[in-house]
Amino acid sequence: MGEHKNLPESELDIMLAVWRSREAATAPAILAALERPLTASALHSYLKRLEEKGFLRCEKAGRVNCYTPLVTEEAYRRRAGGAVLEKLYEGSLKTFAAALWDGGRLSQSEVAELREYLDALEGGRE
Repeated sequence: MGEHKNLPESELDIMLAVWRSREAATAPAILAALERPLTASALHSYLKRLEEKGFLRCEKAGRVNCYTPLVTEEAYRRRAGGAVLEKLYEGSLKTFAAALWDGGRLSQSEVAELREYLDALEGGRE
């Protein structure tokens, strides 16, 4: 993913809509997928910005613009997750998990799931 920066929430919402689209996304489809209202002109500004940042490609299909991601959701998650871990938790996964637990964001079942995942990693099964 190279030099791509973390996206502001408004642009990330748009990328999430594009990533979840099964095919190239049109502006009306993106607007319909967004949880918050956005004008068509504001959406087009965001889409243009995402193109300039190298996250999207726009192709004309007749009279409609179709947007496809140039960065996968998985690649973005990996990079953004690593950046948050480094900046806020000094690279400590333990401190991050403790913050989630102390904040009530982790349930006992999620802790068990995480323990199972870590055991699988240790055993080379994942």
